[in-house]
Amino acid sequence: MKTFIKKNKINGRTIGIFLAITLIIPSNYGLDFFGINFEDVPLVILFVFLFFKKVQQNAFLKFDKLMLTLLFSFFLYTNIFTKNLLFFNQTNLRFYFYFFLTYLCIDTIRNTQFIILEIFTPLSIVMIANFVVIVFQVQLPGTIDGWISNNSGSSNILTSGRLGGFQGGGPNVIGIICAVYVLICVYKISIDKDILQGIVKNKITAVLLIISFLNLYLTYSRGSYLALLVGLLVLLFFTRIINKSTKFIILIFGILTSLTLVFIYPSIFLKQSNRSFLNNLAISNIELFIGTGGGSYIKEVYKEYLVTLDEDELLDRFNFTYSDDTRKLFTQNDIAVENEDAEGYLKLNFDYKDGLLPRSVVTFYHSINGIDWHQIGSDHTSGLVIDLIVNDSYFEVGGWGDGQSPGESYLDGFVSEVNINTLDETFKYVLNEENRDIEYFIYLPKSTEYYDNRNDGKIIFSEDGLKLKRPRSYWIAIPNESNLSQKDFEIVLKLKVNNIPKGNETLFSQSSIMNSSEFINNQSWKWSIVDGRMYFFWIGDVVSGYSNFVGGQSLRSGKLISTDGNFNSVTSNFSLSQYDEITTSHNGFLTMSVEYGLFPISLIVLGIIFIIYKNFNYRNHLEIALLLMLLTQNLTNDLVYSPDIAIYFWMIPVFFILNLTKD
Repeated sequence: MKTFIKKNKINGRTIGIFLAITLIIPSNYGLDFFGINFEDVPLVILFVFLFFKKVQQNAFLKFDKLMLTLLFSFFLYTNIFTKNLLFFNQTNLRFYFYFFLTYLCIDTIRNTQFIILEIFTPLSIVMIANFVVIVFQVQLPGTIDGWISNNSGSSNILTSGRLGGFQGGGPNVIGIICAVYVLICVYKISIDKDILQGIVKNKITAVLLIISFLNLYLTYSRGSYLALLVGLLVLLFFTRIINKSTKFIILIFGILTSLTLVFIYPSIFLKQSNRSFLNNLAISNIELFIGTGGGSYIKEVYKEYLVTLDEDELLDRFNFTYSDDTRKLFTQNDIAVENEDAEGYLKLNFDYKDGLLPRSVVTFYHSINGIDWHQIGSDHTSGLVIDLIVNDSYFEVGGWGDGQSPGESYLDGFVSEVNINTLDETFKYVLNEENRDIEYFIYLPKSTEYYDNRNDGKIIFSEDGLKLKRPRSYWIAIPNESNLSQKDFEIVLKLKVNNIPKGNETLFSQSSIMNSSEFINNQSWKWSIVDGRMYFFWIGDVVSGYSNFVGGQSLRSGKLISTDGNFNSVTSNFSLSQYDEITTSHNGFLTMSVEYGLFPISLIVLGIIFIIYKNFNYRNHLEIALLLMLLTQNLTNDLVYSPDIAIYFWMIPVFFILNLTKD
């Protein structure tokens, strides 16, 4: 080993190649030895080589002493100030490994002129490999790996799916890797005083720039787009080949271009996100000094959600279980109340354009008295402006499609009041016996024929309102006195239901195609409740039908329940369809704060800010740009935990520490 190490010198490019190889080996294949798999093997080999090389040096400088002190301090803290102390904790071991390997990499090539550039340049291998994935639409095992098809049947790579990469972290991780390499290419080309001349000199780099930019675009990772913008702004700030006035013009042009892209592709940038909701859950689990322990983030933060899963499912998917005491603690108040009566008011609020942003927002509410409203879950938006199909026929209560209902499901109970409000008009319909055929109508299925009590069956009225029947018996028609398309509006229903709906049941819709005028109507939209969760469906085109919707099974969506006979809502139900939601939407430092306590992570963050400040100069502007990009992406994804990108993340702070401690 000693002879081999002496004969083989290692440089930044060699280190970069080892790191890049790990990103083109599909994750979780092979060994599973203490969490180590094939994608980890290149890093283990690199670590062993660099470790023995360091031991042979027999020299410990200021940089070595400081780094080893920091590593030992982190080791002690993570093994003392945690609730779930486990020495062979895989998450802790990975952090120790990342930190120590990063230190060895920077120490080994400490005298190299362009340390970070040399290490990051071999990412070209990753760009080419992922471009091949895109061209041939290679799908890998796992839901977020390789080419992620959207099942549209299209062969057009721009519309048929998105890039998830080899590395197993999904579109956001490969997205930041692509963004980083785009910046590397831009930096190499911009070194020349004449940019066009730089492109000519660096033809291969220019081609790789195009490839990596296409890869980045097809990840559809908003965080990665933002990270690249941050990096480019830093390069623009430091560049010497452009004067201040030109920089200002470029900055204004960039801002206008970004705003234009938001308006042209709003669904990419403005689509709803679960991150703020999930971050709030994490914040509520942070303590100042004591953490939950490495790898316990999901187990602790989502305890009241995951405890509802079957024990075998929990062990298979998340590799842990809860004790009987924990299950009793979190389920004793989670009574199944879906079968109980519930009454009150439900409201759908449709905001056609949310302020200055080009998107429509839908929110749902419940109330006991119709005055004090409580939101069900969070806001919902597709990121697009929803132009509802104009329909001047009747509105429907508790039915769907002129008396048809999917799967024979229907709203079971009584409706006593309907309110349709716009900014300019308010319409109130009281559904009692006296107002029948005056304020509202009851028709035979699939028609506008009058429902005859004597021949067709008795209609039940009570103090709770009009009894809802299966739409195959009759349907309730509300006059359409206002065009709701391209308007803000709200629908309020006063209901008493026999149980919280379990199937797919329509509350209210503008789906009637019955002609009440010469206007030919198509179905337009419907407000439905599916297994207690609110949905808003709308038709973009008649052929596709109700293929568009907001709402759903997300943790942030909320679920309607009954409490003491009144409508209420909770968010404590979980299904395995939400697996990706809770495992990919973390803020990295927030996750660390939950697992290790706020105090040490605050020191780490403040330390990074300090070393950026001390290294803030032209000589280090590429490194500053890259670190700020990674920090930006880490706000929405836990890059510091990701084996695919974590080492790149820590490489730059360690490099900055080297700069501050050079003897």
